[in-house]
Amino acid sequence: MLANRLAGGTMTGPRISVVIPAYNEESMIGACLDALEKQSRPADEVIVVDNNSTDRTADVLAEFRERVIVLHEPRQGVQFARDRGMNAATGDVIVRIDADTRLPAGHLAGVEATFADPRVDAATGPVHYYDVTMPRVVARGDALVRGIWTVPNGRLDWIFGANMAIRRSTWRAVSAGLCADERFHEDLDLGMHLRAAGHTVRYERRLTAGTSSRRIKGDYAGFRHYLLMTERGYAQHIGRLRRGSYARAWMTARLLLVMYPMMRWLHTSHHRRHGLPVVAARKNPMSTRA
Repeated sequence: MLANRLAGGTMTGPRISVVIPAYNEESMIGACLDALEKQSRPADEVIVVDNNSTDRTADVLAEFRERVIVLHEPRQGVQFARDRGMNAATGDVIVRIDADTRLPAGHLAGVEATFADPRVDAATGPVHYYDVTMPRVVARGDALVRGIWTVPNGRLDWIFGANMAIRRSTWRAVSAGLCADERFHEDLDLGMHLRAAGHTVRYERRLTAGTSSRRIKGDYAGFRHYLLMTERGYAQHIGRLRRGSYARAWMTARLLLVMYPMMRWLHTSHHRRHGLPVVAARKNPMSTRA
């Protein structure tokens, strides 16, 4: 385990598991786990699912032995790695993040406070990009787009895989019916199934997480494919979701495509300015086409 709370006395509150799918994440997973070790409210369990990595991911994970549970998923695809980790989790609440997520020190305390409300079945929150020029401006723009997607709040039809949490009982209730289709994103698919089943997903603004902007590093065609996966997901579930969901996804994709040149410049200029290696483009689809 990354940490336990027995040293401070009796254990109170829900147990929290953190699940991290990982595929060739040698450059990212260490910082992700370091951030988890600095939580003011420690995780009760941290699970990393190595999805057939061919780089030094396993070597990095070995440095966290006895603090992290490492599982292996032979079926290639983030949905399979996610399922392996979340099905193995023993916490009352499961926090699911990406290998490039860096949680601020109070994040898990915020998760605990959020799920103190029994009406919350799952939660997601905003992100800030730690590897772009003008990060505050970018974060505000991202928050504006996500804010539009939360109207009206209460029962969202989406959830963000880089920053989400879900009750284990809720996960068990919906996991068997989730789609396994590489044409759309597994996290949005989960959000749509949660809403269709009547579960409440809350957009909690205090649950901010850091993430990489590497998903926009690739060429325009790759970024367009990534965005249209959202649109395809809503098209697949049309009729089961609230009115206007598909139109919202369609308009958001076109807005981000127009903004692509600026977003890509913000990513690459940051790396050049700080002398950092510009990492390869990475997306998080349901297959290895990343």
